[in-house]
Amino acid sequence: MRHSILAVFLTLAAPAAAQTGYSVANAPDGTVTTTVFSVAPRTQLSAADYVKLSADALTYRIAADKLAVSKSQRDDVRGFARASLAEGERQQGALYASLSNADRKIAKPSTRLSSQRQASLDLLKKAPRGSFDTLYLQQATDAAPAMWALAKGYADDGTDPVLRQVAATYFPVIERRYTGAKGLMPAAFSR
Repeated sequence: MRHSILAVFLTLAAPAAAQTGYSVANAPDGTVTTTVFSVAPRTQLSAADYVKLSADALTYRIAADKLAVSKSQRDDVRGFARASLAEGERQQGALYASLSNADRKIAKPSTRLSSQRQASLDLLKKAPRGSFDTLYLQQATDAAPAMWALAKGYADDGTDPVLRQVAATYFPVIERRYTGAKGLMPAAFSR
């Protein structure tokens, strides 16, 4: 983590930040960074695109977590996967519950994974038991920045207030999951 970043709360994120301890800062190149990631939030997404991309990420995460619960060799990784699975299922439920209200209806996205996420899951399924835990944790940390950028971007400038609320509750969860996975990585694989 970057402890030397001067925390400046964004106007739209201030209420959520006060509750979660989340902070952001402007980087020298003008992008927004968190104390965890160095990526800019992904903005100007339609509600349907946000739902489709979030559902894909959550479906992958849930499948990977289920696999880790059954295939992990380490108790701490298995415990992490169980907690991540429960949180991912809660988040997916919140996303799906937000698809229909009195003002609009968004079609439920496909449960079929994107080709990139399917390839990651296939790789994880084929991993030898001895290297499974490290690959699972590596995939969790590698996927987190893009997932954070999606959720944070929609929370900041999304057009649908209900989905903005869902996104606002999700990006701090992504940060915690990333930090947890990173902490479980063997030192030789940690970046």
